[in-house]
Amino acid sequence: MQQYISLDDKYLSAEGMITALVELAQGRGIPLHKLLRGTGIFEQDLYDLSQRFSLSQLLVLISQFKALMKSNDSGFLLGHQLVNDVSPAVQSVRLSPSLGMALKQLQQISTVIAPLLFTRRHIFKDDLYLYLQPSIGMDESLKNYCFEIYSAALMSLLKRVCNVYPHCYFDFTCKRPRHIQEYEQHLGLRIRFEQPYTRWHFNKQLLKCPNPEASQLRWQQCIAQSELHKNVSQSFVEAVCLRIYRDKNNSLANSAEHFAMSSATFKRKLKQHGVSYSQLQDEQNKLKALHLLGVCQQGNERVADRLAFYDIPNFRRAFKRWTGITPSQLKI
Repeated sequence: MQQYISLDDKYLSAEGMITALVELAQGRGIPLHKLLRGTGIFEQDLYDLSQRFSLSQLLVLISQFKALMKSNDSGFLLGHQLVNDVSPAVQSVRLSPSLGMALKQLQQISTVIAPLLFTRRHIFKDDLYLYLQPSIGMDESLKNYCFEIYSAALMSLLKRVCNVYPHCYFDFTCKRPRHIQEYEQHLGLRIRFEQPYTRWHFNKQLLKCPNPEASQLRWQQCIAQSELHKNVSQSFVEAVCLRIYRDKNNSLANSAEHFAMSSATFKRKLKQHGVSYSQLQDEQNKLKALHLLGVCQQGNERVADRLAFYDIPNFRRAFKRWTGITPSQLKI
């Protein structure tokens, strides 16, 4: 049975996110002991690359960072800082021959570079769509903050890896924020709020763009140094979401059996990660329905069948419960 990363598994090094936010916080004059308070991370741990940290520790650290920075641009700055990281893992992405190769490498080591979120990727006609989802349960404020971090990181990566200006579209579920100028400064003007998903979207031709910073030799060296990260599994929540998304027969009992657990143990493990099965099931069905209806332009009957609804009125009611609108009102 494959093992999945749980909330308290210690596998993250100080490289990447932890180092980036420590550097930014210290640059703003924030004492290190305040930043690390309550995280279970100590200053000496930051200098020892053999030390490992958990997703729960990282989540507390980001919450502390957000509160102490007290600025609307801190998430965006952290995202840009991540792309400037000099660790072999990040360099194996930045030095890739093309954007397509960079995103492929990023997907393979995402649990190390971007452990708090995962993406679902779709290509339809001329466009690439990436739907963002959290790897662990978190409140709306912190979830939106993480979306800011990784959206800024993506835009920074696109600008560095593409030899043309990357026109990327960003959709967010949150309401239009007061600090809209920070969004526009760091992500551009192609931004929408109060959408039924958080999504990145750009022309698939960008995937073929040659990387002006590419170095075949250094890229292969970084790949070799970061090779061990490919054995790092996906998070437990991501694995459950993938199971739900791919299989119409995705009842709680069937999914628990798939993960070799009793239903009670399965529910308890999800609760430890801050989520419930019904919540994950609704979110995956919603994302699938939105993509099939809005992007692929499939009809209600076919989408309902793909989601194992054998009654169209029930599908419409479920869709309205997920999104607040009916399928006919969908404008994407």
